[in-house]
Amino acid sequence: MCGLCCVLSRRSAGASQSPSIVQEVQQNIFRRGPDCHHILQDLCLTSDPTTRHYGTFLGSVLHMRGEITQQPCQDQWGNILLWNGEIFDGIKVEEGHNDTSVLLQLLAAVHGEEGLLQVFQSIKGPWAFIYWQAGSKQLWFGRDYFGRRSLLWRGETDVFALSSVTVRPALQDSQWQEIPAKGIFCIPMESWVADTPLSIKWFPWQHKNGTAHSSCPDPFADEAGNLWTGVRIEKMDSGPRSPVLPFNCELPDIESQNVDLSSPTDRTSVKNGLQLAASSSTEASCGPGSIARCDVNDLRKGTEKLAAMPDILDQIVDEKLKTLAVQLITVLGEAVKRRVFNVPRERGSNTAKSTVQKQHVEQLDSLENLQDRAEQLLLSDDARGEACAAPAVKTGCPEMSSKVEMRTAAVQDSTEENCPEKCRVAILFSGGVDSMVIAALADRFVPPEEPIDLLNVAFQQKEKQHQPGKKKGNKKQEEVVHSHSFQVPDRVTGLQGLEELVRINPNRHWNFVEVNVTLDELRERRSHHVSHLLYPLQTVLDDSIGCAIWFAARGRGRLANCPDKNQANNLYSSPAKVLLVGMGADEQLAGYSRHRSKFNSEGWKGLLEEVEMEVARISSRNLGRDDRIISDHGKESHFPFLDEDVVSFLSSVPIECKANLTLPRGVGEKLLLRVAARELGLRSAAVLPKRAIQFGSRIAKMENTAEKASDRCNRLTIE
Repeated sequence: MCGLCCVLSRRSAGASQSPSIVQEVQQNIFRRGPDCHHILQDLCLTSDPTTRHYGTFLGSVLHMRGEITQQPCQDQWGNILLWNGEIFDGIKVEEGHNDTSVLLQLLAAVHGEEGLLQVFQSIKGPWAFIYWQAGSKQLWFGRDYFGRRSLLWRGETDVFALSSVTVRPALQDSQWQEIPAKGIFCIPMESWVADTPLSIKWFPWQHKNGTAHSSCPDPFADEAGNLWTGVRIEKMDSGPRSPVLPFNCELPDIESQNVDLSSPTDRTSVKNGLQLAASSSTEASCGPGSIARCDVNDLRKGTEKLAAMPDILDQIVDEKLKTLAVQLITVLGEAVKRRVFNVPRERGSNTAKSTVQKQHVEQLDSLENLQDRAEQLLLSDDARGEACAAPAVKTGCPEMSSKVEMRTAAVQDSTEENCPEKCRVAILFSGGVDSMVIAALADRFVPPEEPIDLLNVAFQQKEKQHQPGKKKGNKKQEEVVHSHSFQVPDRVTGLQGLEELVRINPNRHWNFVEVNVTLDELRERRSHHVSHLLYPLQTVLDDSIGCAIWFAARGRGRLANCPDKNQANNLYSSPAKVLLVGMGADEQLAGYSRHRSKFNSEGWKGLLEEVEMEVARISSRNLGRDDRIISDHGKESHFPFLDEDVVSFLSSVPIECKANLTLPRGVGEKLLLRVAARELGLRSAAVLPKRAIQFGSRIAKMENTAEKASDRCNRLTIE
């Protein structure tokens, strides 16, 4: 993971003032790449006698593979590359070599626009890049087909800027926007002369049927439908070829899609059991005003009854679907393998940090370190007040402690300083089918002696307690926080998922990290930092999801299954640099409630069109936001469900094999993935209904129960 920034300026002869944008964004850029950083400042890019063009290039590097290579990377001909990506396939990168250096050499060797476009269309893996082509005096930039890496742009009269991340402006007159992941862009610098707009060439993705990437209604307009003054986008006829296969638009034979169980009794049993679990889920049983009052015990009972039922999926799945599920396991397994197999595992392999960079990171983290030490003291105080024989699984489901095998590696001291680089891979983990399948596949490819961190986030749920000595009926009651205040739905299903993973592989060391977030910490971190990472997004939904992912990705909490009871209350900080995330499954496999609504109103044709639209717009589903949030911790985010081969495979599968919404919640949506989970040995997780992270972690409605997800979030602008 790397941080990129480039600022172009047009100045009249004699002017020397450099834009201040670099100074504004550099701290957030450094956090993305803590291993080294470099800047090329005020390079004169053109030699026009009246109008000169200057460029400043800033890069930071999170070193993962090969030799560490500083960015921006410049060759002997003056070409400059800023690269934030991973080349998993398509371009050969020898073991021990760095993909930035390999890519720069390849780009320098190509001729013409077509050659450069072919380079990027061949890459399999997430990427965003900025490339100064010295010979043609053109600046190239773009994001991969799915938009898995963040890149923002901003245009003014004489300044144009690109950056992986920015800061929230004090005033709204300085607008950054997400660069649409709809192709490759190019700026011919010599055409940007006085009194003319900045011209940007757009080379859209070309589908294999010859059509260009759809751009409806305007991929370059902001939410108000505006584009910056002085910037012109020119769509080109050619462009890079799409990396995925066309979507299978064949409608199913309706008669063959009727549920055919062995008997009416079985059919009724399945339907009632699934509806029981669905009614116990957060989304089904908790309205906006009762989200904090949802009984987690009901959720646990519902999922336990569901797990105790007969093998539901085995009753309704035929051999064709099982075959497709095995194929999905194969292709998804390869995607996970590519993302975890080449992670450096030599102890101390990532210690080549510059002294200056360490100082920057230490300054940025000083406030966090102080708060962490205070939190440790608080946890220690709590521990002294509790029984010495506290269960190993302390919060969430105490009664499950007897079931969960304690296979986690012994933690001599669970602070970050005493367990460096012990765990290399972590998973954003709720216990749902998406994260469970990823965890089960990661278990196959992460070395057996290496722990895997399961990061599970929960937000504080306050309870009102009557103060002794106060008269009954007094409205002033003390709000207290107990250990069970973090017993949210995702904590319950997460611990149940841990039990299943231990059953599948009792020899794996699973670190279940309980990331507990108080309201005060949420407000402080959002105001001072997270709001800048979310910008330019500002909705309530972005706030909820962004904050939940930021705290989860930080990976600081307690180990629920720590084998040493004396260490159980110590603060643990995950050292993993690779974070696997399950985004992308719902869009491709009809996992959202809107898919069921579409199916109920328009049948298979409506569902097919809805899923096709979801796949086409994956690049605009805020993966850039998630990248900015996760990378802020110096971690590399990976989305196995959005691997090019996985998307191609799922795009080719008939819609009725991906989802069958004639079946109830918990089975019909993401049916193919649920069958794959069952093939992997997962039982309860295979039939859990979907629950979004903002509801499962209980951050939604935490501060304002009346707001809607699409509302503008005032907390991101006024705190």
